[in-house]
Amino acid sequence: MSLRLKATSSCPSASLHRILGGLLLLSQLLTLLVPAINGQPENVDTFAELRCLCLRTVSGVHPSKISSVEVIKAGAHCPKVEVLATLKEGKRICLDPDAPGVKKLIQKILEGQGSAA
Repeated sequence: MSLRLKATSSCPSASLHRILGGLLLLSQLLTLLVPAINGQPENVDTFAELRCLCLRTVSGVHPSKISSVEVIKAGAHCPKVEVLATLKEGKRICLDPDAPGVKKLIQKILEGQGSAA
């Protein structure tokens, strides 16, 4: 007596297995097509990132090399504050929000925004 099931074309479970296998392959393919944060175009804001953007941080960069700074508050996507700086050469880097130089930079930005308003 054999406990093996034979898959035939008339067996509904065989077609279900084929469909599920196809869906699994499709989901894996779509997962590979999702772009990583490095190398994305500037209009990344159209997608909601559900993870921390800064995996590695830099303690300091000379302010003359920075063209813009973006501070992202901690939230459901990431438990820590993230500071993204765009350099004049176009490269984006993550700054350590706990570094004294970065804290001074953020403070100057906040003071500048307050006086302009």
